[in-house]
Amino acid sequence: LAGMDAHKCAARVQEAGCGALRSLCANTANRVKVAAHGGIEAVLAGMDAHTDAAGVQEQGCEALRNLCANNADNTVLVSELFGIEAVVMGMRAHAGAAGVQEEGCGALRNLSSNNDENKVKTADHGGIEAVVAAMDAHAGVEGVQEWGCKALRTLCYNNDENKV
Repeated sequence: LAGMDAHKCAARVQEAGCGALRSLCANTANRVKVAAHGGIEAVLAGMDAHTDAAGVQEQGCEALRNLCANNADNTVLVSELFGIEAVVMGMRAHAGAAGVQEEGCGALRNLSSNNDENKVKTADHGGIEAVVAAMDAHAGVEGVQEWGCKALRTLCYNNDENKV
């Protein structure tokens, strides 16, 4: 986290930092520790500073996906810090990058899992359209299709307004 903070203008550092956080957050206990030490803020700052870098967007989305996996506190914090908007913007900016689309769908899925407020917020910020566009643009990419389906299922579950 210190390296990401010290090298905010270096896209490669942000990409590598987000990738490291992604790996750390595959572990349930680490999700809590990373969030407590400002990891969510670091990921979002990197994504915000490097909107033109597909690698930062992909690794950032994957880090958010892992941070929010089965962690209600992190899903609320990411949403409060405009993380849903960051994911959707990254997906829009890199529509041709299958990796960004796959990880963006995964992040939106986990952000909305068991969080009705985030389901509404995702829809309000164009998340459903971003998922559908990703699936259309990358019909031959298994990961985009898998996470896209998971995202749509989660976004629509117990939410009649989000049914596509």
